[in-house]
Amino acid sequence: MIFFQAMRKDFFSSHYGKIYYELNGAEFAPAIVFIHGVGMNCHTFEKQIESLQPHYRTLVWDLPGHGRSTLKNYSKRFTELSAECLNKLLEELHISRAVLVGQSLGSMVAQHLQLKHPEKVLAAVHAPGIELRSHAGVWAKSIVPLFIFLIELIPENVFYKSFGKHRAFKKEVQESLSATMRETGKKFALKITADMCYDLIYSSPQPEKVPLLILYGEKDLPFIRNASKSWHARETMSQCVAIHQANHIANQDNPEAFNLAMHRFLDDL
Repeated sequence: MIFFQAMRKDFFSSHYGKIYYELNGAEFAPAIVFIHGVGMNCHTFEKQIESLQPHYRTLVWDLPGHGRSTLKNYSKRFTELSAECLNKLLEELHISRAVLVGQSLGSMVAQHLQLKHPEKVLAAVHAPGIELRSHAGVWAKSIVPLFIFLIELIPENVFYKSFGKHRAFKKEVQESLSATMRETGKKFALKITADMCYDLIYSSPQPEKVPLLILYGEKDLPFIRNASKSWHARETMSQCVAIHQANHIANQDNPEAFNLAMHRFLDDL
């Protein structure tokens, strides 16, 4: 029998700032750790947390500089420092092994954690995600500053509105994304975006193999959908599911289909 425990909401002091988190579920239940995308916060996973109760222990947190979390010592790629924060948070909460659920940027953070601490990753859900490896070659690094400069030219209000519009299918999700990105700030988000680009340009070692679930919205950008399918084709321990009536933030656009795919994956484990 699993005994339900009240949600714990608290801050953890890390080398990179104060990290806000919410821990829910019984101490000895299987642990699921969620990692949100750029310009978002832990509340993006509310429908997933609700669906997983009471049989799983869930951890959601605000990445450094997002939501209620602060950021200092931005001395390395954001994906790497976030993985370090998560590792320390898991140690603080005595979570020795978990299933990671990474959303976009969160997928990269999950992969960095898996590279450094493979013993802590039972399985991973990338929703969506792109495999951490060189996709274009080092020559492409010179394009990144130009790409970021062009986005900087977009007026802030237009940028925030476009962020939501081009990443979500439902209007209410679009508005929510625009609001959280406005809180995060354009300048900070673009710095993170540059780090993500470099993660996909420079070569990376391959993590130990674990079961993977790769999810993507059927209305997401073609290169995201194709990257998800290609990743699945290379991974013998993977499943790949397209979420109907959903864009990049599929877990909010169609939480019912998203949760069903996740439950089936967890049941197989």
